[in-house]
Amino acid sequence: MVEHLTFNQRVTGSNPVAPTTFPKYKLMKTPNLKLDHYAKFWDLELLSDPIQTSTGLVAFTKDSVLKIGINDSEEQTALALQHYNGNGAVHILKHEDSATLMERANPGTLLSELDDYSATNILCDVIAKLHSNKTLADFPTIGDLQIGFKNYINSGDTQIPSELVFEANETYTNLLNTQATPIVLHGDMHHENVIYDETRGWLAIDPKGYIGEPTYEIGAMLRNPINCHDIINSPEMINQRVNIICERLGFERSCVLGWAFAQAVLSAIWSIEDNQSPEWFIEVAKAIKNIQ
Repeated sequence: MVEHLTFNQRVTGSNPVAPTTFPKYKLMKTPNLKLDHYAKFWDLELLSDPIQTSTGLVAFTKDSVLKIGINDSEEQTALALQHYNGNGAVHILKHEDSATLMERANPGTLLSELDDYSATNILCDVIAKLHSNKTLADFPTIGDLQIGFKNYINSGDTQIPSELVFEANETYTNLLNTQATPIVLHGDMHHENVIYDETRGWLAIDPKGYIGEPTYEIGAMLRNPINCHDIINSPEMINQRVNIICERLGFERSCVLGWAFAQAVLSAIWSIEDNQSPEWFIEVAKAIKNIQ
């Protein structure tokens, strides 16, 4: 029996910085002024000062969350929440420009506070709900993200082993060419983006919104929680996760591992673009590659 580990590697705060990085977006100006504007415009009674996250400012009322995006990805997030319409995700209440008002999950427990076995099963539950909506919408595709490999290869950077980059790019291409019927994906389904509401259960937050095959969704789960070395350095733990995923969601093992490997390398590339260390994602990529 695999030991059930508790995750303690999370950022302090009510809305932690997401451990997965993504391509850069156009930065918005004066988020504090916008927060003040929309708090008044929507007649909101904010309970405290806003929290700065990696993607914007977040402020809380008793029953809602106001988020002011600092880049244009917030529009994509709002559209994805509208697509899910509360099925497996928080409800979106209002949206305009870079401002989004969402329902507040109470008490807001993070999935990262549970043991790995329980967290993996809950992630599968939430993914199944999100993926039940088969309607397509106007989102970027997972194929659009592959440009990151080409950009890195042409950059001359050597922080990521070249053989890892080329293999990941080839794996990504092969999976794109053989992918199943695409749907709208959350795009960042990890343990810090699923929270608990005492009435509605576990809910996803902060979707990125991409079009691609369902199995792609698993990549973020397998490279998180960030810096949880006890899991990623344990083939037994990785296999336990993959076995649960394949059994619960009906995904093919080779596709789960292939996407997870390729996305880990891509995340390492994005980390470098954001002037952050790629070491965690390189470690994840090598560990998953050894499972295949």
